[in-house]
Order: sequence, then C-alpha cells, then structure tokens
Amino acid sequence: MSERKSTGSRKPAVKIAAPRLRAELEQVVFTPDEINDEDRLLDLAFEDLDLSDLVAEHVELSGCRLTRCKLAGSELDKAILVDLVLEHCDLANARWSDAAATRVQVASSRLTGFAGPGITLQHVTVRDSVLDFSSFRFAKFVRTEFTDCRLQSADFVSADLSGTVFRRCDLTSAEFSQVTAKGAVFVDCTWEGARGIASLGGATIANSSPIDTLAVTLAMASALDITLGDPAEFGSGE
Repeated sequence: MSERKSTGSRKPAVKIAAPRLRAELEQVVFTPDEINDEDRLLDLAFEDLDLSDLVAEHVELSGCRLTRCKLAGSELDKAILVDLVLEHCDLANARWSDAAATRVQVASSRLTGFAGPGITLQHVTVRDSVLDFSSFRFAKFVRTEFTDCRLQSADFVSADLSGTVFRRCDLTSAEFSQVTAKGAVFVDCTWEGARGIASLGGATIANSSPIDTLAVTLAMASALDITLGDPAEFGSGE
C-alpha cells in the first residue's frame, strides 16, 4: 500500500485578485464640486488632489489610481469602486455607506474614523494603514486581507468576516459582537481589550507571541464569564 503524504493542518492562502489598471491613465484634476451624483470616472489618475468633504451618490470609480489624495470627511453613498488603487491617501472620518468595492488595494493610508456601514468588499487588500475607530457595521468581506494595519477600537458589529485574513494587525479594543467569522484567520494580531470575541466561532487565531496568546485567552474568558484562577489559591486537595 502506498503511503499518503500528510499535508498537515496548514490552511491554503486566500487568493485575492489584484486591480486591473491600464498601463497609462489619464491625469485629471477635480474639485469636489465637479463630481456629481452618478458620475462615472474611468481609467483616471488622481494625484495630490483635495477632495475633502466630497458628497455624492452612486458615483463609479473604475480602473483608477489615487495617490496622496485627501478624501477626509467625504460622503460617497452607494459608491461603486472597481479596480482601484489608493496609496498614501487620507480617508479620515469619510463615510461610504453601502458602497461596493471589488479588486481594490489600499496602502499606507489614513482611515481613522472611516465609516463603511453595509459596505461590501471583494478581493480587497489593506496594508500599512491606520483604521483606528473605523466602523464596518453590517459590512460583508469576501476575500479581504488586512496586513500590518492598526485597527484600535474598530467596530465590526454584525459584519460578515467569513474568509477574511487579519495579519499582524493591532485589534486593541476592537468590537466583534455578532459577527460571522467562519473561515476568518487572525495571524499574530494584538488583542488586548478586544470585545465580542465570543462571536468569532469558526475562526482561526494563530499567535507566535505568548503574550498575545494570553490576551486572546483572557478576552475569551471574559466574554464567556469564565474566571481564570491560580491553582495555588485552591490548595492541594490533600
């Protein structure tokens, strides 16, 4: 009988499709007043633009690259984002309700206080970015990965995190109540003060640091109302 090689318990990496951009994009200059509801912005390059406080509905951004752009405080309701790259952008306190993002990359950007209630993310990567106090309530994540991100006090209440990967992320005081997390993976994340962690049933948590492993244990025990004691406090039983 031939021997079957053991594959171990290693999980296959989540394959995330990259944005599909043309080699040459048209360089444009816009002000917030020049972007209106239902505009379609296709195959464009935005650099060093201040689009703070932009307010629009059903805008489509497709095949675009945004570099060092300011979108802080913007409100894009039901935006359609396809094949998009955002690098060194500022989205602090932006609110993109019910947006749909497909094949999007975000890198080295500021999303402090970003709100994406009901947003759908498919084939999205977020790297080296700050998302403290961000909110993704009722969001749906499909093949999404956060890498080296700070998500302190981020709010994922009732979000669907199935299959999402968090790698080396700071989840201090993040809120996970009522999430769906089957297949989600958390690798070497910081968990101190995380809430709602009992909702992460079906997820995989892998920490190489004993300190972070202890933080997960403490958070889980607190969520389940379990008291962790010292055996010495209960005597030898003899």
